[in-house]
Amino acid sequence: MNKFKEILFLKSLKRVGKAKIYGKYWKILNESEDLDDLLSKIQLIESKFSLEYLRETKEKVDGLYEDIINLDIDVITIFDENYPKKLEIMGKKKPLILYIKGNVEAMAKHNIAVIGTRKPSKLSEEFETNLVKKIVNTSQKVVVSGLALGCDKIAHQTTVDENKPTIAILPSGVEVITPASNKKLAENILENGGCLVSEYEPGAKAFRRTYVERDQIVAAFSDAILVIECSIKSGTMHTVDAAKTFERQIFSYLPNDVSNESFSGNKFILENDYNAISVDSIDKFLKDLENINVEDNISKQQTLF
Repeated sequence: MNKFKEILFLKSLKRVGKAKIYGKYWKILNESEDLDDLLSKIQLIESKFSLEYLRETKEKVDGLYEDIINLDIDVITIFDENYPKKLEIMGKKKPLILYIKGNVEAMAKHNIAVIGTRKPSKLSEEFETNLVKKIVNTSQKVVVSGLALGCDKIAHQTTVDENKPTIAILPSGVEVITPASNKKLAENILENGGCLVSEYEPGAKAFRRTYVERDQIVAAFSDAILVIECSIKSGTMHTVDAAKTFERQIFSYLPNDVSNESFSGNKFILENDYNAISVDSIDKFLKDLENINVEDNISKQQTLF
């Protein structure tokens, strides 16, 4: 966790977020030898921060740092060799820090995100359950989702029921499971060799903004995206739009003779410029999935930086 304390310090300063760290403070963050050196460099370029304020912030960060490293959580920063290279495509929106609870090695495996509405139809529930079973039992791919209700929960639950690892990317800290009804599922994910991942500090709560940021991470981190069911106005479209930007392969489930408005997003994805593949057969989907060149996702990593 190279420069972990330094990043925590910058994030703790007033009106300093990810964009400003990647912009104004990136050079001095890279060049600083330690937190004391970084504090000195900031004092030289920022008249709005008094020395007293900087020292008080440093003291708070020292305590926060100790609290975090004493938790059973792995920390990966943008400066670490094991930082997921696929996230580089996010440019200055990529996480500075990843907090991981559980099996970190699961993150190195090829994967597919399975996402969709919080209120799927019975048809979608059955199809998703059967499809996820096939994915985890006939391939080496790890299922990724966001631990929300509905399609996310089905993706994770089906995977752990098959005693396979799954990765949940959260809009909150890894110690704050949202919704709370998924706490048991989160425990089962850890017990089955999966992991919980977040860019937010362990105690952080979820907000509207963090859901959108989480969706972007899901899109960048995944080798492909499978949309089970969603409307055009669904939050699922945040992930789909990001996946399009990141040039990830998108799959969209669309059963025959469906007129239900809850599939309007699925239709929109297939009828517009998403380069999406229609899914109506599990066997055909599995063949299409195997044809994805996942190495292309890493080779694209610098295109948006």
